[in-house]
Amino acid sequence: MVERDDGFRRLDEPSLLEVRGRARRGVERLETQREDLAPRGVGAILDGGIDALRARFLPCFGASLLLWIFPAWLMAFEPPEQMAGYFSNSPSTDIFATLLASLIHTALSTLVQILATILVCVIVRAEFIGEALSLGAAWSLVARRTPAIIGCTIVVGLLSIAGFVLCILPYFYVLWRVSLAPLACATEEQGPIESVRRSFLLTKGSFLRWAAIMIVVGVLLGPLAAVAGAAAQGELREAALENLPVPTIVYELLLWIASTLFYALSTATTAAITTSYYYDCRVRREGIDLGARLDAIAGEPLAGATA
Repeated sequence: MVERDDGFRRLDEPSLLEVRGRARRGVERLETQREDLAPRGVGAILDGGIDALRARFLPCFGASLLLWIFPAWLMAFEPPEQMAGYFSNSPSTDIFATLLASLIHTALSTLVQILATILVCVIVRAEFIGEALSLGAAWSLVARRTPAIIGCTIVVGLLSIAGFVLCILPYFYVLWRVSLAPLACATEEQGPIESVRRSFLLTKGSFLRWAAIMIVVGVLLGPLAAVAGAAAQGELREAALENLPVPTIVYELLLWIASTLFYALSTATTAAITTSYYYDCRVRREGIDLGARLDAIAGEPLAGATA
């Protein structure tokens, strides 16, 4: 049938009332079939994180790699035992110089771990919600939220220390309940305290899932970080140099490359899985998957309706 151009709708075009009726019936069908949108189990959460990482592997791994280059170089070429020489003439006997060097290493590694994790989470989040996000935009978001993220991390660290002082069980309880605070701080643009409250809200009732995910992640990725960290330890480093027929510079270069790759891969993978867990918690607590699908059904037909 030829389309009319006199302001009246075509005979085969549904009226606005018909469109709204179809949308309402679609909403009712989804509401009665809510169980079809059931949250995912541990295996599906892990798969979702890995799939999202694979979909945006280059920006995620590349960003993490760039952030880990300098801390890994410091670990390989300037370990705390050597760095202490910058602060004391006798670093082997000056415990304060060694502690200061160790503190610098720890602080830098922690900062990079946080920023790399949040950066990958932001990129993976875009994959989950179908958003076109460039690497530059992700960097911009993380840079803008860095002060709040650092503040949130300090609050999380203090709570974790308090839990550890109390006992082992409260420590793991705190780790679980604040596990999503940095991600909420970055992606939902909330303050440090609000982000911790948000994490407590989202993680409620998900301890077994969180524990299972952390165990699997630890088993799969723990050896990567453990090997890199052990190879940089003073005593093991000296033993390796004594028993391996390689010059010191070659050992340090290999350690630098391996540490950068291992930490970058471990950080990217952990961040992607954390993001998958974050969205699973949001689906369970807020029904965001259902809301998105209802909006899609109710909104798209109306957008095409004509008066």
